[in-house]
Amino acid sequence: MTQPEPQPEQQFLDLTEGDPGLAKLLHASLTRLRDGVAGDGLQEMARDILAGHTDLRQIGATDAYGGDFLDRYHRFKTWEENLDPDERQRITNQAELAADLGPQERQ
Repeated sequence: MTQPEPQPEQQFLDLTEGDPGLAKLLHASLTRLRDGVAGDGLQEMARDILAGHTDLRQIGATDAYGGDFLDRYHRFKTWEENLDPDERQRITNQAELAADLGPQERQ
């Protein structure tokens, strides 16, 4: 007997080790990708993940999106390396608020 497809919500909780705040951020990020903020390739990927047709682990094991991920990763790393400490802390605080977490819960 085959197992039913995992629900996307459970997938996000599994990937975030049960952290509902981080799962919420992951879902929101995929929603933005689905809406096209990073181009057609990642839009299609996010649409499939959010619809439950695939999951991030399966995507990570394929080469189909590797180029897009690598390009975006390099852009992110360049941006991150150029943040000053105050800006980094402001962004960290915003992320914690978005995930409904306090700084003490993240440590």
